[in-house]
Amino acid sequence: MAESSSIEVFEITRILVADTPWHFLLEVIIRSTFMFIFALVIMRFLGRRAIHQLTSFDLLLIIALGSAMGDPMIYPDVAVLWSVFGIATIMVFYRIQNALANRYSWYEDLTEGSPVKIITDGILDSKELDKHTPTQDDIFLLLRNKGIRSLGEIETAYLERDGSLSVFKYRAGKQKPGLPTISEDIIVEWKPHEAGTKVEISGFHSCYKTGETIWLEKGDTFPDCEGNVWVLSEEP
Repeated sequence: MAESSSIEVFEITRILVADTPWHFLLEVIIRSTFMFIFALVIMRFLGRRAIHQLTSFDLLLIIALGSAMGDPMIYPDVAVLWSVFGIATIMVFYRIQNALANRYSWYEDLTEGSPVKIITDGILDSKELDKHTPTQDDIFLLLRNKGIRSLGEIETAYLERDGSLSVFKYRAGKQKPGLPTISEDIIVEWKPHEAGTKVEISGFHSCYKTGETIWLEKGDTFPDCEGNVWVLSEEP
């Protein structure tokens, strides 16, 4: 308590350099330059896959390396050489892990997961999607970014290991009415209907939870479906 009461609040020198001398800034520049060059070498060692297609394992590795590289840049009591050896050891294990993943598919599935089919013939497999982190809104966002207006355009879609979405569309002329790729935030604009209510407009309607699409006449009753919410389908 006695030490904390001796701290002068808003003291500029303490805020900027703490208890280190001003000329330590030169050492920070040298340390940062060295670690930056070393980081470039490490990223080259990681390869293109780790840079452009980060799996959860790769992302965890990058975070750990960021911490290991950052501390030696600014802390005078953290030796640069020991950090370099620690990082080098991690990278060796990383390459071993990649080699094992390339050799044994079961090991790759165990450490990085496996691709899963989440859309088949315009129908969203909501049960499979619930097993993974992305939500339906996340999937629809990825589809909108690919210029896809409805699930009726999609023959199959896979959620990849890195969280990206691979989509195989129907050939021209093969598309069919399907669930619009709308966000749940704007579903009100599409006038959703609950199961059990009367159909107001004849046409194709889609279950919002799965994309199941059927033709309903005006006056018909919306059937039960997963989520029990129906919206007017997007037609090709």
